Amino acid sequence: MRGRFEIRRRIPGLRVIVAAVAAVVLAGCADDPAVSYSGNDDAELRVVVGGAGYRDVLEYVAAQNLTPGLRLQLVDATPQANAEVATGRADLAFHQIQPAFLGEPAGSGEQRLSVVSKVDVAPYAIYSSRWKSLADTGNWVDPATGRAKSATGGLPHGGRVAVPATVAGRARALYLLQTVGLLRLDRAFGGLGIADLSVSEANILDSPRHLEIREVDLSAYAADALADYDAVVLDPRAAQGAGLVPGTDALATEPGRGNPYARVLVAPARLAGDERISRLAHALESPAVAEYLNRTYRGAVIAAR
Repeated sequence: MRGRFEIRRRIPGLRVIVAAVAAVVLAGCADDPAVSYSGNDDAELRVVVGGAGYRDVLEYVAAQNLTPGLRLQLVDATPQANAEVATGRADLAFHQIQPAFLGEPAGSGEQRLSVVSKVDVAPYAIYSSRWKSLADTGNWVDPATGRAKSATGGLPHGGRVAVPATVAGRARALYLLQTVGLLRLDRAFGGLGIADLSVSEANILDSPRHLEIREVDLSAYAADALADYDAVVLDPRAAQGAGLVPGTDALATEPGRGNPYARVLVAPARLAGDERISRLAHALESPAVAEYLNRTYRGAVIAAR
């Protein structure tokens, strides 16, 4: 039962889902300043939204009445979505990952846009059809056969790991390998600068498992890579296309907390002091929404908190 929380939907003739590209060239990519909200205005908020993983999350907040009294009008995002917010034709935008948003002009004065909530993440994860875990069993790959002694143990020394052949995908894969102790890079995960978002093998300081990293077009050949490599780092869509369930088949998954690739709710400076947005942000970051994401997406989308 929706109570006082209502969603008014306007569906145009053609829905445009904005694809957020993480490998944007960022100019001055420092985190946006925090925006605090106060006051109490229950007038409707117009929100431009993306497709799956964006719209349905807001609809869940509405259906569960997580922000009583708050009314939203959800409008499908177009390539001009942020401009609509900046010029006052909409109040909020929820359709991008953080690097894509930060790669656009932030505006100035009342038109300046800021991140007010880091909601969720579509995490990259490590998969293997050969090995059961990432534990170090001491095994080495046999150069003659390309296999280690036991196919039931952990990822062996000298193993070959396929990572996406894109700037953003490669960076996320290397950071994930660092997170689980398989690599050591010259920087920590979480940075939003150009150098942070485009790390490569040149940034590897140490590979304790002596891994061989190969860049592969995993968007098209994920299933083949699973058969050919000791481990593969995939985004959720590629994993699902290969018949994998991220929540149960992954050996390790990107963290949600502190993830620079989080999907973000964005507001203009003119709404600073608006308590409605604070309530919506708290609802989007709530345990109820985290549980909804886990239940609905089975590891393909996770909470960013």
